[in-house]
Amino acid sequence: MSIRQLAKPYAAPINSLAWFHLINTTALYISAISLGTLYWGNIPVQVLAIVLFAGGSIRFFGIQHDCGHLSYFANRRVNETVGVITGAFTGNPYYAMRYNHNRHHAYIGNLDERAAHEVLTWTVDEYLSATPGQQLFYRVYRSAFVLYFLGPILIIFFRYRYPKNARKTGLLDVLMQNTLMFSFWGLLYFVFGWQCFAFFLIASVFTACFGTFMVYAGHNYENAYWEHAESCNFEDASLKGSSVLDFGRLFHFLTFNFAFHDLHHLHARIPCYRLQACHIALKDELQPTRMGFLEAVSCIRWKLWDEASGKMVRFSDLPQIRAARMPAE
Repeated sequence: MSIRQLAKPYAAPINSLAWFHLINTTALYISAISLGTLYWGNIPVQVLAIVLFAGGSIRFFGIQHDCGHLSYFANRRVNETVGVITGAFTGNPYYAMRYNHNRHHAYIGNLDERAAHEVLTWTVDEYLSATPGQQLFYRVYRSAFVLYFLGPILIIFFRYRYPKNARKTGLLDVLMQNTLMFSFWGLLYFVFGWQCFAFFLIASVFTACFGTFMVYAGHNYENAYWEHAESCNFEDASLKGSSVLDFGRLFHFLTFNFAFHDLHHLHARIPCYRLQACHIALKDELQPTRMGFLEAVSCIRWKLWDEASGKMVRFSDLPQIRAARMPAE
C-alpha cells in the first residue's frame, strides 16, 4: 500500500475542528492587534504582539489555503465563502490563490513547469549559458534581501492586488478581495487610530517576510527534488522536494502545521488540523527531510539546481563545476 493510501483516512474534514480553529485563529489575530495598539511604544510587548499577529495571519492563510483544496470544511460552499472572507486578512484573492496554488501542487518538482512555483530556480547550465546581465539579475533575485524582504513586500502588498492568472479566475474575485481588505484597513485606521494601523503594517511586513522564509526553506535545500516532466514522479517530488521545518510545538501551532509540508503535497485533501497527527502516524514510512531553524536559515546559500549531481549548489561551487566539465588535455 502506498503512503498516499495509508494517509487517506486523515483526508476528511471534521467540521467541529474546522470551526474551533477558525474561532481561535480569529481570537489570536484580534488579540494581537489589540495588544500591539494598547501597548504602542512598549517594545517587548510589541515584539510579542507581532509574533502573535504573524501566527494569526499565517493560520488565516492556512485556513484559506485549505478552503482552496476544499479540505477545510466538508461543504464546498462554506469552503468558498470562508476562503473569500479570509482574503481580507491574507491579502490574497481566493480564486486566484486556489488556481495558482493548485498548479504549484500539480507541477511540484517539474523542471519544465517552474513558472508554477513561488521561487524562480535556474539550473547550472541555464546560468552558465546566460548573459552577464541575466546572471546579475538572477544573483540579485536570489539574494537574501530580495527573497526575504523586498520580494515579499512587493508580492503581498502590490502584486496580489491583481495576481497572476487573475483573468482566468475572474476579476470579481480580485474586486471582492481588495474591497474587503481595504475596508478592513480603513476600519483599523479610522476607527481604532493610527497606532493600530501602524502596528498592523509593521506586523504585516514581518509576517510576509517570515512566511516567505518558510516557503523557501520548504522547497529550496541541498537535496531537493527536480526532474524534467518525463521523469518527474509525483510521490517522490512531494516527499523528497518538501522539507519538514522542525521548530517546535509553538511554531506548529502558530503556522497551523505548515511544517509538515511533504505530507501536504502528497495528499492535499488532509486538512491542516489533521496533518500533524497523520505525520506522526506515518513517521516510519515518510522518512522526511527535517530541518531545525538554523539549518533552514542556511538554505539561502543554495542557488542553482545541478542536474549532474541532482542537488542544489551555491554560486561559489561554480568554478569547481566548470573545472570538472573541462575536457582533459
